Amino acid sequence: MSVQTRTTALQNEVVRLYFTFEKDGTLTNPTAQPLIEILDVDGVTVLDNVHASIDTTGIWFADWCVPANLPLGIYYDRWTYQWTSTSSVEESTMVFTVHSLDTYINSISPGITHNISSRVVQLMMDLTNEFIHEAMHIPIYWEQALRVQQENQQKRVESYYFLTLEEDPVVKAEAVYFNNGQKFTVFQDLEPDPVHSSSSSSSESLVSHSYSSSSSSSVDSSSSSSSSSSSNSSTSSESVGNVSSSSSSGPAQTTTTTTTEWSYKPILTVVGTGDPSITGVLTKISGTGPDTLVFTGWEKKVSRFSTVYNLAYQNWNMDPRPVVRLNNRIIDDGWFVDYNGMIYFDGIMSPEDSVNIRYNFAYFSEEEILSFLRLSLKMMNTVPPASVTYNSLINMPMEWDAPVLLFAAMTALRRLIFGLNWREKFVIFTRPDDPGATNQVIEHFKSLLQEYSTLWLEVKKDVKTRKLPGMAQYVTPNYTLPGGRSRFFRYMYKTNS
Repeated sequence: MSVQTRTTALQNEVVRLYFTFEKDGTLTNPTAQPLIEILDVDGVTVLDNVHASIDTTGIWFADWCVPANLPLGIYYDRWTYQWTSTSSVEESTMVFTVHSLDTYINSISPGITHNISSRVVQLMMDLTNEFIHEAMHIPIYWEQALRVQQENQQKRVESYYFLTLEEDPVVKAEAVYFNNGQKFTVFQDLEPDPVHSSSSSSSESLVSHSYSSSSSSSVDSSSSSSSSSSSNSSTSSESVGNVSSSSSSGPAQTTTTTTTEWSYKPILTVVGTGDPSITGVLTKISGTGPDTLVFTGWEKKVSRFSTVYNLAYQNWNMDPRPVVRLNNRIIDDGWFVDYNGMIYFDGIMSPEDSVNIRYNFAYFSEEEILSFLRLSLKMMNTVPPASVTYNSLINMPMEWDAPVLLFAAMTALRRLIFGLNWREKFVIFTRPDDPGATNQVIEHFKSLLQEYSTLWLEVKKDVKTRKLPGMAQYVTPNYTLPGGRSRFFRYMYKTNS
Protein backbone atom coordinates (compact mmCIF):
# COMPACT_ATOMS: atom_id res chain seq x y z
CA MET A 1 0.00 0.00 0.00
CA SER A 2 1.44 3.34 -1.06
CA VAL A 3 0.90 6.84 0.30
CA GLN A 4 -0.98 9.21 -2.00
CA THR A 5 -1.32 12.99 -2.11
CA ARG A 6 -4.39 15.24 -2.15
CA THR A 7 -4.72 15.02 -5.93
CA THR A 8 -3.94 11.29 -6.30
CA ALA A 9 -5.98 9.81 -3.43
CA LEU A 10 -7.16 6.33 -4.39
CA GLN A 11 -9.66 3.89 -2.95
CA ASN A 12 -8.13 1.40 -0.49
CA GLU A 13 -4.94 3.51 -0.27
CA VAL A 14 -3.51 5.88 2.35
CA VAL A 15 -3.71 9.59 1.56
CA ARG A 16 -1.35 11.98 3.33
CA LEU A 17 -2.94 15.37 3.98
CA TYR A 18 -0.39 18.14 4.63
CA PHE A 19 -1.16 21.42 6.34
CA THR A 20 1.16 24.42 6.86
CA PHE A 21 0.92 26.69 9.90
CA GLU A 22 2.33 30.15 9.21
CA LYS A 23 2.08 33.01 11.66
CA ASP A 24 3.40 36.51 10.93
CA GLY A 25 5.28 35.16 7.90
CA THR A 26 7.10 32.47 9.91
CA LEU A 27 6.43 28.75 10.13
CA THR A 28 5.12 28.17 13.66
CA ASN A 29 3.56 25.22 15.47
CA PRO A 30 0.18 25.61 17.18
CA THR A 31 0.00 25.38 20.94
CA ALA A 32 -1.39 21.81 20.87
CA GLN A 33 -2.04 19.00 18.45
CA PRO A 34 -4.74 20.05 15.95
CA LEU A 35 -7.95 18.11 15.44
CA ILE A 36 -8.58 16.74 11.92
CA GLU A 37 -12.03 15.71 10.70
CA ILE A 38 -12.66 14.01 7.35
CA LEU A 39 -15.85 15.42 5.81
CA ASP A 40 -18.11 13.84 3.22
CA VAL A 41 -18.82 15.32 -0.21
CA ASP A 42 -21.56 17.46 1.35
CA GLY A 43 -18.97 19.23 3.51
CA VAL A 44 -20.98 18.57 6.70
CA THR A 45 -21.06 14.85 7.51
CA VAL A 46 -17.99 13.71 9.47
CA LEU A 47 -16.65 10.41 8.12
CA ASP A 48 -13.67 9.97 10.44
CA ASN A 49 -11.35 11.67 12.93
CA VAL A 50 -7.60 11.25 12.43
CA HIS A 51 -4.54 12.29 14.42
CA ALA A 52 -2.01 14.80 13.12
CA SER A 53 1.75 14.30 13.13
CA ILE A 54 4.44 16.93 12.84
CA ASP A 55 6.81 16.76 9.91
CA THR A 56 8.89 19.80 10.77
CA THR A 57 8.30 23.18 12.36
CA GLY A 58 4.99 24.53 11.06
CA ILE A 59 4.34 21.57 8.72
CA TRP A 60 1.91 18.88 9.91
CA PHE A 61 0.28 15.94 8.17
CA ALA A 62 -2.49 13.41 8.75
CA ASP A 63 -2.72 9.94 7.17
CA TRP A 64 -6.15 8.53 6.36
CA CYS A 65 -6.89 5.14 4.81
CA VAL A 66 -9.50 5.69 2.10
CA PRO A 67 -12.18 2.95 2.26
CA ALA A 68 -12.32 0.65 -0.74
CA ASN A 69 -16.06 1.28 -1.22
CA LEU A 70 -15.94 5.05 -0.77
CA PRO A 71 -17.73 6.79 -3.66
CA LEU A 72 -15.53 8.90 -5.88
CA GLY A 73 -15.54 12.65 -5.64
CA ILE A 74 -14.23 15.63 -3.71
CA TYR A 75 -13.86 15.34 0.07
CA TYR A 76 -12.68 17.74 2.76
CA ASP A 77 -10.35 17.67 5.77
CA ARG A 78 -11.12 20.22 8.47
CA TRP A 79 -8.30 21.32 10.82
CA THR A 80 -9.21 22.82 14.21
CA TYR A 81 -6.39 24.44 16.20
CA GLN A 82 -5.28 27.24 18.55
CA TRP A 83 -2.19 29.41 18.19
CA THR A 84 -1.95 29.92 21.95
CA SER A 85 -3.79 28.50 24.93
CA THR A 86 -5.67 31.78 25.40
CA SER A 87 -6.43 32.57 21.75
CA SER A 88 -9.67 31.71 19.97
CA VAL A 89 -10.19 28.41 18.18
CA GLU A 90 -9.71 28.57 14.39
CA GLU A 91 -10.82 26.23 11.62
CA SER A 92 -9.36 25.68 8.16
CA THR A 93 -10.91 23.35 5.58
CA MET A 94 -8.87 21.78 2.80
CA VAL A 95 -9.97 19.66 -0.16
CA PHE A 96 -8.78 16.36 -1.65
CA THR A 97 -10.05 14.19 -4.49
CA VAL A 98 -10.67 10.42 -4.32
CA HIS A 99 -10.17 8.40 -7.51
CA SER A 100 -10.85 4.79 -8.40
CA LEU A 101 -8.04 2.35 -7.78
CA ASP A 102 -8.86 0.38 -10.95
CA THR A 103 -9.43 3.35 -13.21
CA TYR A 104 -6.83 5.93 -12.30
CA ILE A 105 -3.10 5.62 -12.50
CA ASN A 106 -0.58 7.34 -10.30
CA SER A 107 0.93 10.51 -11.67
CA ILE A 108 4.42 10.21 -13.06
CA SER A 109 6.88 11.61 -10.55
CA PRO A 110 9.97 13.53 -11.68
CA GLY A 111 12.25 10.95 -10.03
CA ILE A 112 13.44 13.26 -7.25
CA THR A 113 12.40 13.61 -3.63
CA HIS A 114 12.91 16.53 -1.25
CA ASN A 115 13.39 16.54 2.50
CA ILE A 116 13.19 20.22 3.38
CA SER A 117 13.53 21.75 6.81
CA SER A 118 11.33 24.56 8.08
CA ARG A 119 14.07 27.14 7.57
CA VAL A 120 14.62 26.17 3.93
CA VAL A 121 10.87 26.21 3.35
CA GLN A 122 10.83 29.72 4.77
CA LEU A 123 13.63 30.79 2.42
CA MET A 124 11.78 29.33 -0.56
CA MET A 125 8.58 31.14 0.44
CA ASP A 126 10.44 34.43 0.90
CA LEU A 127 12.13 34.10 -2.50
CA THR A 128 8.84 33.30 -4.21
CA ASN A 129 6.67 35.92 -2.51
CA GLU A 130 9.11 38.82 -2.29
CA PHE A 131 11.14 38.62 -5.51
CA ILE A 132 9.61 36.39 -8.23
CA HIS A 133 5.97 36.01 -7.24
CA GLU A 134 4.55 36.76 -10.70
CA ALA A 135 6.88 34.25 -12.31
CA MET A 136 5.60 31.53 -9.97
CA HIS A 137 1.89 32.23 -10.60
CA ILE A 138 1.41 32.54 -14.35
CA PRO A 139 -2.21 32.09 -15.56
CA ILE A 140 -2.95 30.34 -18.84
CA TYR A 141 -6.43 30.95 -20.22
CA TRP A 142 -7.93 28.14 -22.30
CA GLU A 143 -4.98 26.50 -23.94
CA GLN A 144 -5.98 23.84 -26.46
CA ALA A 145 -4.55 20.47 -25.44
CA LEU A 146 -2.60 18.26 -27.84
CA ARG A 147 -3.52 14.58 -28.08
CA VAL A 148 -0.43 12.41 -27.64
CA GLN A 149 -1.64 8.80 -27.14
CA GLN A 150 -4.28 6.55 -28.65
CA GLU A 151 -6.69 4.12 -26.98
CA ASN A 152 -4.83 0.93 -27.92
CA GLN A 153 -1.87 1.72 -25.65
CA GLN A 154 -3.72 0.03 -22.73
CA LYS A 155 -2.72 2.55 -20.11
CA ARG A 156 -6.19 2.93 -18.57
CA VAL A 157 -8.91 0.50 -17.50
CA GLU A 158 -12.66 1.20 -17.66
CA SER A 159 -15.42 -1.14 -16.44
CA TYR A 160 -18.72 -1.06 -18.35
CA TYR A 161 -21.83 -2.67 -16.83
CA PHE A 162 -24.95 -3.69 -18.76
CA LEU A 163 -27.85 -3.72 -16.29
CA THR A 164 -31.13 -5.49 -17.04
CA LEU A 165 -33.97 -3.27 -15.81
CA GLU A 166 -37.50 -4.19 -14.75
CA GLU A 167 -39.07 -1.14 -16.39
CA ASP A 168 -38.36 0.93 -19.50
CA PRO A 169 -37.59 4.43 -18.14
CA VAL A 170 -36.05 7.55 -19.63
CA VAL A 171 -32.46 7.96 -18.42
CA LYS A 172 -30.05 10.53 -19.80
CA ALA A 173 -26.30 10.14 -20.15
CA GLU A 174 -24.07 11.48 -17.34
CA ALA A 175 -26.71 10.61 -14.72
CA VAL A 176 -25.02 9.19 -11.61
CA TYR A 177 -26.45 6.34 -9.52
CA PHE A 178 -25.29 4.55 -6.38
CA ASN A 179 -25.41 0.87 -5.40
CA ASN A 180 -23.34 -1.49 -3.25
CA GLY A 181 -21.01 1.33 -2.20
CA GLN A 182 -20.11 2.12 -5.82
CA LYS A 183 -21.00 4.94 -8.18
CA PHE A 184 -22.34 4.29 -11.68
CA THR A 185 -22.43 6.89 -14.45
CA VAL A 186 -24.85 6.36 -17.33
CA PHE A 187 -22.82 5.99 -20.51
CA GLN A 188 -25.57 6.59 -23.09
CA ASP A 189 -29.20 7.71 -23.13
CA LEU A 190 -31.91 5.13 -22.54
CA GLU A 191 -35.25 5.83 -24.27
CA PRO A 192 -38.40 3.63 -24.15
CA ASP A 193 -38.84 1.38 -27.19
CA PRO A 194 -42.18 2.35 -28.81
CA VAL A 195 -42.74 -1.12 -30.32
CA HIS A 196 -42.22 -3.03 -27.12
CA SER A 197 -43.93 -0.39 -25.03
CA SER A 198 -47.18 -0.71 -27.07
CA SER A 199 -47.04 -4.47 -27.06
CA SER A 200 -46.48 -4.61 -23.33
CA SER A 201 -49.57 -2.46 -22.73
CA SER A 202 -51.81 -4.94 -24.53
CA SER A 203 -52.31 -8.58 -23.67
CA GLU A 204 -49.52 -10.76 -24.96
CA SER A 205 -50.39 -13.90 -26.90
CA LEU A 206 -48.17 -16.65 -28.06
CA VAL A 207 -48.01 -18.10 -31.54
CA SER A 208 -48.56 -21.81 -31.90
CA HIS A 209 -48.50 -23.85 -35.06
CA SER A 210 -49.81 -27.30 -35.84
CA TYR A 211 -47.92 -29.81 -37.81
CA SER A 212 -49.10 -33.21 -38.94
CA SER A 213 -47.11 -35.96 -40.48
CA SER A 214 -47.68 -37.22 -44.00
CA SER A 215 -49.44 -40.31 -42.72
CA SER A 216 -52.03 -38.40 -40.68
CA SER A 217 -55.40 -38.06 -42.27
CA SER A 218 -57.42 -36.09 -39.81
CA VAL A 219 -56.95 -33.56 -37.02
CA ASP A 220 -59.10 -33.29 -33.98
CA SER A 221 -61.54 -30.43 -34.31
CA SER A 222 -60.75 -29.08 -30.89
CA SER A 223 -57.05 -28.84 -31.63
CA SER A 224 -57.75 -27.16 -34.98
CA SER A 225 -59.85 -24.49 -33.41
CA SER A 226 -57.24 -23.94 -30.72
CA SER A 227 -54.50 -23.56 -33.30
CA SER A 228 -56.49 -21.13 -35.45
CA SER A 229 -57.46 -18.92 -32.53
CA SER A 230 -53.91 -18.83 -31.33
CA SER A 231 -52.72 -17.95 -34.82
CA ASN A 232 -55.26 -15.13 -35.15
CA SER A 233 -54.38 -13.64 -31.82
CA SER A 234 -50.72 -13.75 -32.68
CA THR A 235 -51.34 -11.67 -35.75
CA SER A 236 -52.92 -8.85 -33.72
CA SER A 237 -50.39 -8.87 -30.90
CA GLU A 238 -47.30 -9.57 -33.01
CA SER A 239 -45.71 -11.82 -30.43
CA VAL A 240 -43.22 -14.60 -31.04
CA GLY A 241 -44.45 -18.12 -30.45
CA ASN A 242 -43.00 -21.60 -30.12
CA VAL A 243 -43.49 -24.54 -32.44
CA SER A 244 -46.13 -27.11 -31.44
CA SER A 245 -45.63 -30.78 -31.95
CA SER A 246 -48.24 -33.42 -32.91
CA SER A 247 -48.18 -37.17 -33.00
CA SER A 248 -50.47 -39.58 -34.87
CA SER A 249 -51.31 -43.15 -34.01
CA GLY A 250 -54.38 -43.91 -36.02
CA PRO A 251 -56.98 -42.14 -38.03
CA ALA A 252 -57.37 -39.36 -35.42
CA GLN A 253 -54.51 -37.25 -33.99
CA THR A 254 -54.39 -34.85 -31.03
CA THR A 255 -52.06 -31.81 -31.25
CA THR A 256 -50.25 -30.68 -28.07
CA THR A 257 -48.97 -27.04 -27.94
CA THR A 258 -46.01 -26.03 -25.71
CA THR A 259 -45.34 -22.29 -25.30
CA THR A 260 -42.68 -20.21 -23.50
CA GLU A 261 -43.32 -16.58 -22.69
CA TRP A 262 -40.72 -13.97 -23.78
CA SER A 263 -40.79 -10.36 -22.61
CA TYR A 264 -38.67 -7.36 -23.55
CA LYS A 265 -36.15 -6.16 -20.92
CA PRO A 266 -34.32 -2.82 -21.39
CA ILE A 267 -30.54 -2.72 -20.92
CA LEU A 268 -28.86 0.28 -19.23
CA THR A 269 -25.17 0.84 -20.00
CA VAL A 270 -23.19 2.45 -17.18
CA VAL A 271 -19.57 3.02 -16.20
CA GLY A 272 -18.95 1.89 -12.64
CA THR A 273 -16.27 2.17 -10.01
CA GLY A 274 -16.92 -1.40 -8.88
CA ASP A 275 -19.31 -4.34 -9.17
CA PRO A 276 -22.94 -3.78 -8.15
CA SER A 277 -25.00 -6.27 -6.18
CA ILE A 278 -26.40 -9.32 -8.00
CA THR A 279 -29.86 -7.76 -8.03
CA GLY A 280 -30.92 -4.56 -6.40
CA VAL A 281 -31.86 -0.92 -6.74
CA LEU A 282 -29.87 1.99 -8.18
CA THR A 283 -30.38 5.22 -6.25
CA LYS A 284 -29.93 8.46 -8.18
CA ILE A 285 -27.27 10.94 -7.03
CA SER A 286 -27.50 13.47 -9.86
CA GLY A 287 -28.62 13.81 -13.47
CA THR A 288 -31.84 13.15 -15.38
CA GLY A 289 -33.67 9.90 -14.67
CA PRO A 290 -35.90 8.13 -12.14
CA ASP A 291 -34.94 8.33 -8.49
CA THR A 292 -34.61 4.54 -8.31
CA LEU A 293 -33.96 1.88 -10.92
CA VAL A 294 -34.60 -1.83 -10.22
CA PHE A 295 -32.28 -4.24 -12.02
CA THR A 296 -32.43 -8.05 -12.07
CA GLY A 297 -28.97 -8.83 -13.44
CA TRP A 298 -25.91 -7.42 -15.10
CA GLU A 299 -22.96 -8.17 -17.33
CA LYS A 300 -19.49 -6.63 -17.15
CA LYS A 301 -17.05 -5.64 -19.86
CA VAL A 302 -13.58 -4.24 -19.16
CA SER A 303 -12.08 -1.86 -21.71
CA ARG A 304 -8.48 -0.74 -21.67
CA PHE A 305 -7.58 2.57 -23.25
CA SER A 306 -5.49 5.67 -22.76
CA THR A 307 -6.63 9.02 -24.06
CA VAL A 308 -3.88 11.40 -23.01
CA TYR A 309 -3.45 15.07 -23.85
CA ASN A 310 -0.40 17.27 -23.38
CA LEU A 311 -0.13 20.96 -22.49
CA ALA A 312 2.66 23.40 -23.21
CA TYR A 313 3.88 24.15 -19.67
CA GLN A 314 4.70 22.09 -16.59
CA ASN A 315 4.90 22.82 -12.83
CA TRP A 316 1.17 23.50 -12.41
CA ASN A 317 -0.03 25.07 -9.20
CA MET A 318 -2.72 23.14 -7.31
CA ASP A 319 -4.49 26.35 -6.39
CA PRO A 320 -6.53 27.39 -8.30
CA ARG A 321 -7.79 24.04 -9.58
CA PRO A 322 -7.58 23.59 -13.37
CA VAL A 323 -10.77 24.07 -15.39
CA VAL A 324 -11.40 21.69 -18.31
CA ARG A 325 -13.67 22.56 -21.22
CA LEU A 326 -14.67 19.75 -23.61
CA ASN A 327 -16.29 20.92 -26.84
CA ASN A 328 -17.11 24.31 -25.24
CA ARG A 329 -18.70 22.60 -22.20
CA ILE A 330 -17.07 22.71 -18.76
CA ILE A 331 -16.74 19.24 -17.18
CA ASP A 332 -15.95 18.70 -13.51
CA ASP A 333 -15.13 14.99 -13.49
CA GLY A 334 -14.08 12.23 -15.87
CA TRP A 335 -10.51 13.52 -16.13
CA PHE A 336 -7.28 13.49 -14.15
CA VAL A 337 -4.24 15.78 -14.34
CA ASP A 338 -0.74 15.07 -13.03
CA TYR A 339 -0.02 18.83 -12.57
CA ASN A 340 2.98 18.42 -14.83
CA GLY A 341 1.46 19.14 -18.24
CA MET A 342 -0.55 15.94 -18.81
CA ILE A 343 -4.30 15.26 -18.62
CA TYR A 344 -5.97 11.82 -18.75
CA PHE A 345 -9.62 11.27 -19.75
CA ASP A 346 -11.86 8.42 -18.61
CA GLY A 347 -13.88 8.18 -21.80
CA ILE A 348 -12.63 7.35 -25.25
CA MET A 349 -12.16 10.67 -27.01
CA SER A 350 -12.81 11.08 -30.71
CA PRO A 351 -10.31 12.93 -32.91
CA GLU A 352 -12.84 15.72 -33.40
CA ASP A 353 -13.10 16.52 -29.68
CA SER A 354 -11.72 19.89 -28.66
CA VAL A 355 -10.12 20.07 -25.21
CA ASN A 356 -9.26 23.46 -23.70
CA ILE A 357 -7.81 23.89 -20.22
CA ARG A 358 -7.33 26.88 -17.96
CA TYR A 359 -4.55 26.42 -15.40
CA ASN A 360 -1.91 28.25 -13.38
CA PHE A 361 1.75 27.26 -13.46
CA ALA A 362 5.13 28.24 -12.01
CA TYR A 363 8.03 29.20 -14.24
CA PHE A 364 10.54 27.53 -11.89
CA SER A 365 10.18 24.13 -10.29
CA GLU A 366 10.90 23.35 -6.65
CA GLU A 367 14.31 21.87 -7.40
CA GLU A 368 15.22 24.96 -9.41
CA ILE A 369 14.34 27.24 -6.49
CA LEU A 370 16.48 25.08 -4.21
CA SER A 371 19.37 25.21 -6.68
CA PHE A 372 19.19 29.03 -6.73
CA LEU A 373 19.47 29.10 -2.94
CA ARG A 374 22.33 26.61 -2.94
CA LEU A 375 24.27 28.68 -5.48
CA SER A 376 23.71 31.77 -3.34
CA LEU A 377 25.17 29.97 -0.33
CA LYS A 378 28.26 29.03 -2.34
CA MET A 379 28.71 32.64 -3.42
CA MET A 380 28.47 33.80 0.20
CA ASN A 381 31.13 31.24 1.19
CA THR A 382 33.52 32.75 -1.37
CA VAL A 383 33.05 36.31 -0.13
CA PRO A 384 36.19 37.37 1.81
CA PRO A 385 37.08 36.59 4.49
CA ALA A 386 36.32 32.97 3.57
CA SER A 387 37.87 31.39 6.63
CA VAL A 388 34.52 29.95 7.76
CA THR A 389 32.24 28.21 5.25
CA TYR A 390 28.87 26.51 5.57
CA ASN A 391 27.73 23.55 3.49
CA SER A 392 24.02 23.75 4.28
CA LEU A 393 21.33 26.37 4.28
CA ILE A 394 20.26 25.15 7.70
CA ASN A 395 23.62 25.89 9.36
CA MET A 396 24.38 29.29 7.85
CA PRO A 397 24.02 32.38 10.10
CA MET A 398 20.73 34.19 10.20
CA GLU A 399 22.34 37.41 8.94
CA TRP A 400 23.14 35.65 5.67
CA ASP A 401 19.47 35.23 4.76
CA ALA A 402 19.13 38.61 3.05
CA PRO A 403 22.19 38.35 0.75
CA VAL A 404 21.37 34.71 -0.07
CA LEU A 405 17.83 35.69 -1.12
CA LEU A 406 19.15 38.61 -3.18
CA PHE A 407 21.61 36.49 -5.15
CA ALA A 408 18.95 33.77 -5.67
CA ALA A 409 16.61 36.44 -7.08
CA MET A 410 19.39 37.63 -9.39
CA THR A 411 19.92 34.08 -10.64
CA ALA A 412 16.20 33.67 -11.29
CA LEU A 413 16.06 36.95 -13.23
CA ARG A 414 19.01 35.87 -15.37
CA ARG A 415 17.14 32.69 -16.21
CA LEU A 416 14.05 34.69 -17.12
CA ILE A 417 15.98 37.05 -19.42
CA PHE A 418 17.86 34.17 -21.03
CA GLY A 419 14.60 32.26 -21.59
CA LEU A 420 13.18 35.11 -23.66
CA ASN A 421 15.39 33.92 -26.53
CA TRP A 422 12.98 31.00 -27.07
CA ARG A 423 9.52 31.60 -28.41
CA GLU A 424 7.61 29.29 -26.01
CA LYS A 425 9.11 31.25 -23.10
CA PHE A 426 8.94 34.52 -24.97
CA VAL A 427 5.13 34.45 -25.33
CA ILE A 428 4.64 34.04 -21.56
CA PHE A 429 5.75 37.53 -20.58
CA THR A 430 5.46 39.46 -23.83
CA ARG A 431 3.08 40.13 -26.71
CA PRO A 432 4.62 39.21 -30.07
CA ASP A 433 2.15 41.43 -31.90
CA ASP A 434 3.37 44.51 -29.97
CA PRO A 435 7.17 45.06 -30.30
CA GLY A 436 7.02 48.13 -28.08
CA ALA A 437 5.53 46.20 -25.16
CA THR A 438 8.08 43.42 -25.67
CA ASN A 439 11.03 45.78 -25.44
CA GLN A 440 9.48 47.38 -22.35
CA VAL A 441 9.27 44.03 -20.56
CA ILE A 442 12.88 43.16 -21.41
CA GLU A 443 14.15 46.51 -20.22
CA HIS A 444 12.15 46.16 -17.01
CA PHE A 445 13.78 42.80 -16.27
CA LYS A 446 17.24 44.22 -16.93
CA SER A 447 16.72 47.25 -14.71
CA LEU A 448 15.37 45.06 -11.90
CA LEU A 449 18.41 42.80 -12.21
CA GLN A 450 20.70 45.81 -12.01
CA GLU A 451 18.98 47.02 -8.83
CA TYR A 452 19.31 43.61 -7.20
CA SER A 453 22.98 43.40 -8.19
CA THR A 454 23.80 46.80 -6.71
CA LEU A 455 22.00 45.98 -3.48
CA TRP A 456 23.73 42.60 -3.20
CA LEU A 457 27.18 44.14 -3.62
CA GLU A 458 26.46 46.55 -0.77
CA VAL A 459 25.10 43.88 1.55
CA LYS A 460 27.75 41.20 0.97
CA LYS A 461 30.52 43.76 1.49
CA ASP A 462 29.46 44.38 5.09
CA VAL A 463 27.86 41.15 6.17
CA LYS A 464 31.20 39.55 7.15
CA THR A 465 33.71 42.36 7.65
CA ARG A 466 31.64 44.79 9.75
CA LYS A 467 30.08 42.29 12.05
CA LEU A 468 30.80 43.19 15.68
CA PRO A 469 32.55 40.50 17.73
CA GLY A 470 30.68 38.89 20.55
CA MET A 471 31.27 40.63 23.91
CA ALA A 472 30.52 39.47 27.45
CA GLN A 473 31.06 41.02 30.87
CA TYR A 474 31.64 38.98 33.96
CA VAL A 475 30.86 40.71 37.25
CA THR A 476 31.76 39.23 40.62
CA PRO A 477 29.34 40.58 43.25
CA ASN A 478 30.72 41.82 46.59
CA TYR A 479 27.61 40.73 48.41
CA THR A 480 25.64 37.57 48.03
CA LEU A 481 22.01 36.90 48.60
CA PRO A 482 20.64 36.84 52.13
CA GLY A 483 22.07 33.89 53.94
CA GLY A 484 24.98 33.56 51.61
CA ARG A 485 27.43 35.57 53.78
CA SER A 486 26.84 33.37 56.81
CA ARG A 487 27.56 30.27 54.77
CA PHE A 488 30.72 31.95 53.44
CA PHE A 489 32.01 32.73 56.94
CA ARG A 490 31.21 29.21 58.16
CA TYR A 491 33.17 27.87 55.23
CA MET A 492 36.12 30.13 56.10
CA TYR A 493 35.98 29.01 59.76
CA LYS A 494 35.99 25.34 58.83
CA THR A 495 38.95 25.71 56.44
CA ASN A 496 41.06 27.63 59.02
CA SER A 497 40.45 25.03 61.68
